[in-house]
Amino acid sequence: MVNKKLLIAVLVLVAIGIAQAGTNSHGATFNKTGRLSLTAMEKEPAAGRKAPTAAELAELRAAVTKNTNDRMKRFYLVKGLIRAGKLKQALAAAKEWREKDAYNLIVVRMLGDIYTELGQPKKALRAYSAVVELLPKDVRAQRALASVLKQSGKVDAAYQRLTVASQLRPDDLRITFELADVAHRLGKLDEAQKLFETIVTSPKASSAVRYPAKQRVAQIYSAKRRIASKASNVAQAKKLEAKIAKLAIKGGTKNDIKVYLTWDTDRSDVDLWVVNPVGEKVFYSHKQGRFGGALYDDVTTGYGPESFTARKARRGTYYVKVNYYSVGQSNFSEARGEVVVVLNEGTDKEKRHVLPYRLFQKRQTVTVARIRVK
Repeated sequence: MVNKKLLIAVLVLVAIGIAQAGTNSHGATFNKTGRLSLTAMEKEPAAGRKAPTAAELAELRAAVTKNTNDRMKRFYLVKGLIRAGKLKQALAAAKEWREKDAYNLIVVRMLGDIYTELGQPKKALRAYSAVVELLPKDVRAQRALASVLKQSGKVDAAYQRLTVASQLRPDDLRITFELADVAHRLGKLDEAQKLFETIVTSPKASSAVRYPAKQRVAQIYSAKRRIASKASNVAQAKKLEAKIAKLAIKGGTKNDIKVYLTWDTDRSDVDLWVVNPVGEKVFYSHKQGRFGGALYDDVTTGYGPESFTARKARRGTYYVKVNYYSVGQSNFSEARGEVVVVLNEGTDKEKRHVLPYRLFQKRQTVTVARIRVK
C-alpha cells in the first residue's frame, strides 16, 4: 500500500521539477510588430539554487550511511548533489535509494528530474509517469504529471492527464479550469468554451476561479466574433457580442496586456507582480495602478489563477514578476508554474506567450518577461 504522506510529498516535488521548456525560448523577443514587444527573461532567480560545499556534501553522505532507512536523509543528499551539479552522482544515489525503497514516489520523481538535467527526456518521462502508474486513480498524481508535461512542451499529453483527473473529480473546478486552459492552447475552442462556461455558471465556483473563467471564455467569444464578422455573419456576431456583454468583464475584451499566473503547489501563496513604466508595482496590496492596469484577486490557497489587465498600456517598459510569498505547512520549499502573457488581446494581432518559472524558496522573486510599449 502506498504511504499517503509520501504521495503528498511527491505531488509537491512534481511542482519543483527541473524540466525547463515553454512556448518560447527565454532571451528572445517576440511579437515585434505593432506597439508591443515581449522579451522572455528568467526561468528561475539569478541566485538560483545555492550549491552545498564539499564539506556539506560529505556530511549529507555520512548521514545517509548512518541512517540508511531515513528517507529524508536520502532526499537531502540527492537534492544536494543536484544543486552541486554532480548529476551522475545524484543519479547513482537516487538509484541506490530506489533499490531500497522501490515504491517511494519521492525518489521516482527525483529520478525524472535528474534525467531531465542530463538531457535524457525519454528516461525522464518514464520516471515521471511512474507517479500515475503507481496511483492511477489519484487525482493529485494525474494533475502533478500534467504539470510536468505542460512545462516540457507536451501539451497533448498534459491534456490527457487532466482529462482523467477531471473524470475522477468532476466537481473540482480548478481542475476544470486547467483542462479548459490546455484545450484552449490546443485549439479545441468549443471544448474550452464549454468547460469555462461550466465554471462561470456553477453555483459552487468561487470568485477566484469564476472571474478568470469569464475572462478566458470572453477571449473565445471574441475570437469567434471576429471570425463571424469577417464572414459577414452579422447575426452570429451580434449573438456573441451579447454573450460578451453579459459577462461584464472589467476593461472589456480588447486589452493591450493580459497576464495570468498559475502554480502547482497546494496551500501556498505565489504572487503576480507587474511593474509599470514609472516603477509602480501592481500586486496584492496595491491592485490598481495609476495608469489603469489592475490585478484581479490574490489567491493564497494554492494553484491560482491570478490575473493582471492593462487596457491601454503606457509607453515604456513593463516587467512581469513572480514572488513566492509563503509555503504550505506540508510542502517542501520549492514551487513552479506558468505565466501566460496575452498581447493585443481581442484583436487580429493577439499573441499568447507561455513562460514557465521556478522558485526555490519563499520570498524569492523571478522576472519572467519584459514588455516594451512604443
